[in-house]
Amino acid sequence: MDKGHQQDVCHLLHISLEGLSGGTTTSDELSRIWSLELQWFTPEDADEIVAVLVKRGWLTESESKLSPSSNLVLSRPPLGWRPTPRRLLELPQFQQMPPTQPASVPEVAKAVAESKPMPKVSDPTPSALPPDRAEGSIPQLIGMIADKSALENKEVMRRAQRKRRALGPVTLWMALALVAKEQGLDMHDVTTAIEA
Repeated sequence: MDKGHQQDVCHLLHISLEGLSGGTTTSDELSRIWSLELQWFTPEDADEIVAVLVKRGWLTESESKLSPSSNLVLSRPPLGWRPTPRRLLELPQFQQMPPTQPASVPEVAKAVAESKPMPKVSDPTPSALPPDRAEGSIPQLIGMIADKSALENKEVMRRAQRKRRALGPVTLWMALALVAKEQGLDMHDVTTAIEA
């Protein structure tokens, strides 16, 4: 099996499933994430890619929920990574590793390290970095985006967290600014709220 194909799927599923309850989702939810939230594929391509992942064993289906196949270790992609629809549509059959070969301790440690959730901006852990003064404007920014886009505060926050998972090391206020841009808000108002 081509390592590049496996890496593409591991990156794609890491972004798509991180933070979801139990690491499972539905085919409709995956299609929506890929086509509407992340805007990687057309809705038709997204549906087709989900079908290919299930048919070729990369995703398993149980009680209408999809999850990664066992032995598939998901990994965080590098910043700026994007999936290629053509490569995903040409995926080979997933090769399960024999269950008699347990993963070595370094591999398990690496998998655990890669799957750690990103810390929240407001985590009280000590840091040598200067405080982010834009952090105080986050509640105001969420309220402004919600008011002007007719989304609920909870939905604004969910979309911002999805962007943070997709982009890697990005502050919450930057993810909120991206949500605002996506909703067509005036970015001058957004930057004014952040700098307040």
